[in-house]
Amino acid sequence: MAQESTEIEITTIGRRSGRNHSHPVWFVREGKSTFLLPITGHGSQWYRNLENNPTIKLGSASAKARLITDQKRVAQVFDEFASKYGADDMRRFYPRVEVAVEVRDS
Repeated sequence: MAQESTEIEITTIGRRSGRNHSHPVWFVREGKSTFLLPITGHGSQWYRNLENNPTIKLGSASAKARLITDQKRVAQVFDEFASKYGADDMRRFYPRVEVAVEVRDS
């Protein structure tokens, strides 16, 4: 997956329904990891699904997500997003930056 892309399709498993739910999200790549930031923080539905079941699909590849709650690391991820998407857009679209998600390449 190229860093130049602005969005990736993620699929999580619904915590109540057990059904697949897909969403386009912004992402950044760092080494062998893809990082995601839920727009509404830990209240985001796809993030809450990952709390229940960390299985995630990025495009067609399945992996286990690692939820990041350490605020220092979340801030570093936010800075990477700001570098890619612009600080103004990040402040406008991501009002609650309290958690992040890491998905390592298989």
